[in-house]
Amino acid sequence: MDIKKILGNKKSIVYIAVLFCLGVFLLTGIGKTNVAETINAPHQQEELSERLEKILSQVEGAGRVKVLISYSQSGEKILAYDSEEENKIEEGRDETNVRNQVVYDSSKTPFVLKEYMPTPEGVIIVAQGGDNEAVKKQLISGTVALLSIDEHKIEVLKMK
Repeated sequence: MDIKKILGNKKSIVYIAVLFCLGVFLLTGIGKTNVAETINAPHQQEELSERLEKILSQVEGAGRVKVLISYSQSGEKILAYDSEEENKIEEGRDETNVRNQVVYDSSKTPFVLKEYMPTPEGVIIVAQGGDNEAVKKQLISGTVALLSIDEHKIEVLKMK
């Protein structure tokens, strides 16, 4: 490839400039320092309970179903932070301050590097058919498959 031809072409220069800017943004804008920030997501927990209720109510003989899921910890989102160092020299003291700012995407929402869902610890299922052993077993096995928790952490009760 001839460098003079590439640099002589205006499109090539634009592409190189865009790539350079993107590289600078990636190197400086995303996480010199990544700090974990916990964000509770009760709506996600409620949504999971509702989805589990819907699917378990489809089990033959279960009837109406209500589900309560307890969690050992809340969810967590790891946000991207941009670090800015500020050097101060005062009367013989050399001091460095680090300022962290959350990185936002184009829609002004925080840039999420990683997200951990809440960890289910126990489940209570109240079902109209909760007194039938076969139905109980199916409700428990469905819950185990979805939430990956032990059977002994799931209790099925008869709805009044």
